[in-house]
Amino acid sequence: MSFSSIIGQDKTIKRLRALIETGRIPPAMIFHGAPGTGKFLAALEFAKALDCSHTEHQEKVYAPAAAEDDLFAAAAPAPEPAPERAPAKVHTDLSDSCGVCISCLQAASGAHPDIRVVDTEFQAALLDETESANLKIDTIRELSRWAQQKPMLSPWKIFIVRDAEALMPQAQNALLKTLEEPPPGTMVILTVSRKTSLLSTILSRSCIIEFGPLPREALRTILEAQGAEPGEAAALAALGGGSLEKAGEAGAFLKRISALRPGDSSRIFKFSAGLPRDSHKAREEVKTLLDLLLAKVRAAWRAAEGPAKNRLTALLKRSLDLRRMADRNVSYALLLETALLESERAGIKLEDLTRTGQ
Repeated sequence: MSFSSIIGQDKTIKRLRALIETGRIPPAMIFHGAPGTGKFLAALEFAKALDCSHTEHQEKVYAPAAAEDDLFAAAAPAPEPAPERAPAKVHTDLSDSCGVCISCLQAASGAHPDIRVVDTEFQAALLDETESANLKIDTIRELSRWAQQKPMLSPWKIFIVRDAEALMPQAQNALLKTLEEPPPGTMVILTVSRKTSLLSTILSRSCIIEFGPLPREALRTILEAQGAEPGEAAALAALGGGSLEKAGEAGAFLKRISALRPGDSSRIFKFSAGLPRDSHKAREEVKTLLDLLLAKVRAAWRAAEGPAKNRLTALLKRSLDLRRMADRNVSYALLLETALLESERAGIKLEDLTRTGQ
């Protein structure tokens, strides 16, 4: 894989390649954008391209060791010379990874000694504990310790802090020390969906790379590559709002809704009962559903007239209030039930949320 594997972020990838070509690499970068827009994949490819040697890796061929012969045994015939190999291929595009050098091969396997992904899964293994929603100061202290060491294989030692909004305030302060005085050849990339979750001092010391929503056609192409049927991919791309993650959530909603009987008066409560038990995941799912509801209400409001428009205006205001409440510590099931019940009274049913037609 290389930058060509990232679809729908052409302008951003062009900027990243320009940084590599000019050699003006900032020691701290923030890849910012909505979930599911390719930030993390781009961070991995950027790290691969920086550490790429652009020369094909070839395994060394060693002559077989001579067998231990008896003192009086006849001498073994001389081994035939190994056939000459073709010279190693050299990759000429220095702004991208070659995919065949030893650095690229190790990065692709996830075993590169100079490229580390720091996230809650890594933290659980590091601290020998169950996975939590936050990145702790002990994890960042370990990152800072590693940052002081010289790269083992490549010119750059790169740390990718995935979903950096998970960093606790103490952990951000610990990370700031590394960003203020970065060791030579060290880079830290933070991927984040909300810049406001980071300290202003971290923002001011980082180069911010923006990732916009994926174009619908690009999203459809990605979904088809992942195995979705063309019709299903087109529908999910329309519901995804430029996010692969939201398109995947919409697909899960479609399955849950299809399992409900349309005439069942309790189907809204049954649907909300399917929310994840984990509060963080439940909140994100409710936010996605409320975004789908808002999009449907806005579309209906534009086409409505008279009393219907007044009902939809009230529903739009109410839905916006509920959407803002979803960022607080509330009962997400109750919040979802309230939104769906009020939308039904205004003429927008649960089944309408995942229909692409207006």
